[in-house]
Amino acid sequence: MIVEHYPFYLNVLSQLPYKAATRIARRKWRGYSEVEGFFTCKHGLEIGGPSRIFQKNRLIPVYDRCESLDDCNFAAETIWGDARGEDFGRYRGKRFVADACDLSVVPDGTYDFVLASHVLEHIANPLRALQEWKRVLAPAGSLLVIVPDKRGTFDRRRAFTSFDHLQADFRANAPQDDMTHLNEILELHDLRLDPPAGSHNEFRERCLRNVSIRAMHHHVFSAEVLIRMFSWLSMPIIKISIELPFHIIVFAGGMDSCDGEKLRLHSVDFLRENADWRRHDPLRNSRFGRRTLSKLDYLSRFAVAFS
Repeated sequence: MIVEHYPFYLNVLSQLPYKAATRIARRKWRGYSEVEGFFTCKHGLEIGGPSRIFQKNRLIPVYDRCESLDDCNFAAETIWGDARGEDFGRYRGKRFVADACDLSVVPDGTYDFVLASHVLEHIANPLRALQEWKRVLAPAGSLLVIVPDKRGTFDRRRAFTSFDHLQADFRANAPQDDMTHLNEILELHDLRLDPPAGSHNEFRERCLRNVSIRAMHHHVFSAEVLIRMFSWLSMPIIKISIELPFHIIVFAGGMDSCDGEKLRLHSVDFLRENADWRRHDPLRNSRFGRRTLSKLDYLSRFAVAFS
């Protein structure tokens, strides 16, 4: 078992110096100074939380900045634990049990911001979910979405989901029990980087029960596709960046309206080869990032040889 998951454990150990330095220095997301005001003394909703990344002195501190924060999960308990066990402190608000694509329990325009960390990839119809999250935002409300960067995760062997595919899922109103990607996932999911998934048979059984567990990644997002998704949503992106260890972070909204042509040109800027998020991609442009990805490739080959 240890040899089989050696890439995962050594990857975790290799990140410890970086994470320790980040915590000691209380380093924040590169775009944080531009968006902090959208959370401070505001009322928000988190989908699928609580999330450590939003805690005090973490990468994107929100919990200690906002006035109040409601939370929504698809069930009272999940495989990630009972969400009620995490402490929001005095910022804790209401708790909803509802599907991310159907927040009908929440009136239109209720919140100043919505958070979702590593949630969107678990949703069969992500455009529908984004549409619903936007609906519950007040005018000039903002949306912060974080998804995994596949390059350092168990999805690294899977192809990126195309925007056309996401649109097709939206038009077909793909349900959460959709199994379109099951064979791809079973074939390409790197179990060496996902010890909790167990053996191939255990992982397959878990996937078949996904409608009640929601652990399966229906989609694999690139930054480029996320930009197109928010353009489709008519929400201008304020900041997008890639952060270690393996996060793609998108912050959008913050204005009452944006005409179509202006929004199109705005999105084109983020898609340019010299866009800020590309120039500061730590997995491509930093020694630590390149070494991490190179190490994952080597360790995966090592694990295969000795498994």
